[in-house]
Amino acid sequence: MSIIKKIKDYYKKQNNNILFTTPSHSQGKFIIPNAKNILGDKYFKSDFSEIEGFDNLRCPDGIIKKVQTHIANIYKAKSSFMLINGSTSGILAAMLAVLKRNDKVLIARNCHISVYNGLVLTGAVPVWFLPDIDEQWGIYKGIKAGEIEEYLNKYKDIKALIITSPTYEGLFSEVEEIARICKKHNVIFIVDEAHGALLNFADFKAKPAVLSGADISIQSLHKTAGAINPAALLHISKSSKVLPQSIQNALNLINTTSPSYPLMADIEATTSYLNTYNGKKQIKNLLKMIKDFKEHLPKDITAYDGNNDMTKILLKFNGYNPQKIASILNKQYKIEEEYTTNNAMLFITGIGTDKDKLKKLLKALKNIIKTLPQDGHKTDTALSRIEPIVKYTPAEAYQKEKKLIDKNKCVSQICGECILEYPPGIPLMLPGEMIQQAHIPYIDKSKIQII
Repeated sequence: MSIIKKIKDYYKKQNNNILFTTPSHSQGKFIIPNAKNILGDKYFKSDFSEIEGFDNLRCPDGIIKKVQTHIANIYKAKSSFMLINGSTSGILAAMLAVLKRNDKVLIARNCHISVYNGLVLTGAVPVWFLPDIDEQWGIYKGIKAGEIEEYLNKYKDIKALIITSPTYEGLFSEVEEIARICKKHNVIFIVDEAHGALLNFADFKAKPAVLSGADISIQSLHKTAGAINPAALLHISKSSKVLPQSIQNALNLINTTSPSYPLMADIEATTSYLNTYNGKKQIKNLLKMIKDFKEHLPKDITAYDGNNDMTKILLKFNGYNPQKIASILNKQYKIEEEYTTNNAMLFITGIGTDKDKLKKLLKALKNIIKTLPQDGHKTDTALSRIEPIVKYTPAEAYQKEKKLIDKNKCVSQICGECILEYPPGIPLMLPGEMIQQAHIPYIDKSKIQII
């Protein structure tokens, strides 16, 4: 039995049931006209509450449990959990499950802002480290196992490690070797694998984290795997000592008590499709199309080709300003990239990316390079070299009174808000950290909160 089948069977066998329950649209008997125009009838017909036979996400023992067990089998995990509030909820649940107040946690500084939220909720103390930076591209490199071993030898009381792999730009870390080191030091290893939802189903340059020894991984199905926002999964590896019930308890703290059945049905449909012959073939075809796209780029455009996920197309323009090219792409060709920096431009692809879409992008880039004169543009150094100076833990800083101050007078003050560029959601400064002179050029607001 699946959630999808249960919804279909409801209308076949029980369509005379009268439900005095939520949601109040009564399975589409009344739909706000504008909502109907966007979502259609079927969405509302699949939108149930936890009525008889539909199970409960807080304590699954029926169809939801069966679906999550099926997903765990697909991903070869000890347990898997459907996340109805994106990878963010998975990060929070993982941290709540394994960390308590004043526990030390080693965290790569290129982690998503949700990790900061987890620090506020748990009261854990971060030990930040900066991964190496590729100066030419202005991006974080993958994390080496040797870096982690140095930190774990230095800090004997680290409880957990959190890294992002693949990164926003698709770079992989040495997850398998890092996992071995973490086990040696009795450290729980959590991998934000939000951008790695396809790794289980094709030949990539790295294996999925839960098959490489990580304790917990979190994947966003909506980022590359074709699901709707914010469908995601959390996996516990078979080798992990983390108890599934501890994750369930943590999810129960942060999840809504009215989960979306259409979203859970979509998670089920997406994971099942990825594991089919057609699903795997579609991913294989995607990788081939991207390879062909890169091979036909003009000579003045370079695609990143290191230890990275091929579905992320990161381009550098030799002698051209990426910002100018992005502006032309956006305005003239109506093509929108994921982000553009002074160094490079990122395009995110996924299972829904087809040959026509890539063909239009390639044609646009060729036309721009052909007509736009080179301007001798030089790349700059990466912003994130600024080492954080922590004065309060995130949990302590969250409770402090804040006030606004002119950004030009804030050097040496203690930051009271998250300063980050979105995307990708990686922090420049966090509450509780000292504001340094090097931060000022990157703050685009006139006033900033301080403690």
